[in-house]
Amino acid sequence: MSSWKKTFYAALLAQTCSIMGFSLAMPFMAFYIRDLGVSGQAEVARWAGIVNAAAAVTMAVFAPIWGVLADRYGRRLMVMRSMFGGAVVLVLMAFAQNVYQLAACRLLQGALTGTVPALLALVAAETPRERAGYALGLMQAAIAVGFAIGPYFGGLIADALLKVPAFAVGGMRYRALFVASAFFLLAGGLLVKFAIRESFRPVVSASREERGTFGQVFMATGFLAAVLALFALRFANSVPAPIFALFVEQIQGVGKNADRLVGTLMGVMGLTAAAGAFLLGHVSDAWGHRRLLIVSCLFTACVSAAYYFATSVAHLYALRILTGVGDGGILPAANAIIRNTTQDKNMGKAYGVTAAMGSVGWALGPLTGGYLAASYGLRLPFLVTGVGFLVAVSVVYWRVRPDLRVVAPPHELESAE
Repeated sequence: MSSWKKTFYAALLAQTCSIMGFSLAMPFMAFYIRDLGVSGQAEVARWAGIVNAAAAVTMAVFAPIWGVLADRYGRRLMVMRSMFGGAVVLVLMAFAQNVYQLAACRLLQGALTGTVPALLALVAAETPRERAGYALGLMQAAIAVGFAIGPYFGGLIADALLKVPAFAVGGMRYRALFVASAFFLLAGGLLVKFAIRESFRPVVSASREERGTFGQVFMATGFLAAVLALFALRFANSVPAPIFALFVEQIQGVGKNADRLVGTLMGVMGLTAAAGAFLLGHVSDAWGHRRLLIVSCLFTACVSAAYYFATSVAHLYALRILTGVGDGGILPAANAIIRNTTQDKNMGKAYGVTAAMGSVGWALGPLTGGYLAASYGLRLPFLVTGVGFLVAVSVVYWRVRPDLRVVAPPHELESAE
């Protein structure tokens, strides 16, 4: 097996562990906030938006900094930082005594973590350009699998703990989930430390031009358009995130299996997204990343608007399956466009900028969703999500050229031969 494939498969497993860890408890954040003493659906929705957005605010600031350090000292080191930092933060969340402490932990999470951009930068730098769609598609599939398995088992565990008197009050079952989440991040970090070897060589005495600059990243044709599209996508996807559990509870009715239903719905979407990312990422290298991104966004925009009219749990299952299919084609295509417009020496910076802009969208989305839900009900955020995907389509259609490829410098071409 070639060295890039060994790194890729280890990163694939580490990505799955990290997303399982983060998604084990995060979908139930609104319920945890309610158990921390926030009362009333409007207030819970508003605080859910704030808490969900908090991590994105600090990630937007720190992601470019971590990206520079990745290009200077190695991407593997940055992955370990994000994994181990995430494990510490999740344990702290388990001991939060009020919603203010929980929000502070989320701010710390954004500053220390970022496992997705860190692993994407590592895989993108180690993968041949002609296999970028395949590799990044599978990485997106790993993310989707983690999002499928984590919430599903999180819901099962939370419902099971509800029957244990010691965990039935005060949000104790969610505290236990946060501790369990930390172990997944710890396992992912140890996997990266002992199983991944990257080909990165630090260039200490190189000139600024040889090390790469942010100017080179932004000047790459099509890069800024792809980043703006990802911003719109992150915003759109995160608008309903803080209130989704409350929306499910509203349709299904208040019951003891609410945690399990939310986790199952998240899991169904994750599985279909994983299948979509695997299949669409594999064919997008030949079919065209731009074309796949446009079609996937249009499809997901229509599905998102349909949530507004959902009246039963069966409707939610169908919509989550369709959402997963659309999401499965979006991020692999967008990340492949960014990879193909970026020189290897700037890979960490490129994905740092991407993470920063995505985090801005991730911050504004939950705040918008929480405010709209508190003011106008739990259905309106889904319409806003559809509009966000249409904005992303327009950016990609007008600003990204078809079949765009970056021309590597001569010394990179020679080293690849």
